[in-house]
Amino acid sequence: MLYMLLLLGILPSLVAAITSQFHTSSKRGLVYIPTSDFPEDNDVWVQEGSDLTWYYNYKSYPNREYINKTSLEFIPMLWGAPSSFTDTTFLENVTAQYTLGRNITYVMGFNEPDNTGETGGSNIDPSDAAIYWKKQMEPLRKLGISLGAPGVTGGSAGFHWLANFTEACDGGCTFDFIPIHWYGSFDGLSSHISDVLDIYPNKKIWVTEFALDNSDLNVTQDFFQTAISYLDDNENVTHYSYFGSFRSFTSNVGINVAMLNSYGKLTDIGGWYLGGNATGVKPDNVTVKPNNTMAGPATPTYTLPALVTKLSGAESVPTPRFMGVLVVSILAIIL
Repeated sequence: MLYMLLLLGILPSLVAAITSQFHTSSKRGLVYIPTSDFPEDNDVWVQEGSDLTWYYNYKSYPNREYINKTSLEFIPMLWGAPSSFTDTTFLENVTAQYTLGRNITYVMGFNEPDNTGETGGSNIDPSDAAIYWKKQMEPLRKLGISLGAPGVTGGSAGFHWLANFTEACDGGCTFDFIPIHWYGSFDGLSSHISDVLDIYPNKKIWVTEFALDNSDLNVTQDFFQTAISYLDDNENVTHYSYFGSFRSFTSNVGINVAMLNSYGKLTDIGGWYLGGNATGVKPDNVTVKPNNTMAGPATPTYTLPALVTKLSGAESVPTPRFMGVLVVSILAIIL
């Protein structure tokens, strides 16, 4: 069979579909996955020459590790339902950062509100979500901050939830861009983006979670390069963040999506995503205990090219004594 593929010239074309070198992009961001067991992994994503320009961590405040170490733009998120309808902690946190001079240009809404908590969703009733949105998100637009719609799951359930949410808002909820999630084939991803644009033709799209889950390595790498090229060429997509910023043995969507192997070394996908070349490191399923990260085999090194674009933000700003009063004053104005 292998001989026939070589004879027909099919095998070389299949191999050529995945390239060792890959292009850079200013659209790329980081889905930050906290890792208390391996804190050294935090440095991987902000190393010199990294292609990433923004990040989110499912929270309203930036990572302590990144405040003084990176120019990545931080995107706050109201992940789930606040403790009560009168709880405005998210609004207060974001307003305080904005007042202190942090570059807060965008915020994102609920994470998979149509999904259950057992599978990573925030599981919010659309009617309740509308109340929270008006209370905590809409005031931020008065500060000039762009709002990302609730990031529902990819499929009919997500569209249904958004329709019910919009109805419950009764014209009182606005958003400037649509975050989407997708796990599956490239054809499914491109089709889903087209469906979103059919419903929201005047909105830009952020693909904030995507991967081909539980597939063979070659198929996963081909999906990665095909999807990234498509997203970079699509003018309707302004930001994207691949779901793979973790060690392969910790993955719940298959080891081959991971940008780090079990020992914390960049895989080929990790190297490509940061704007470099293939590393020759394959994902694996070896359980590594904390503080044992140097036990892995030696891996090839590579040099990342210069960044195409860097977005400012995440600098540490001194806190004047009067700032607490100023934050309260701004909240009073926008509310």
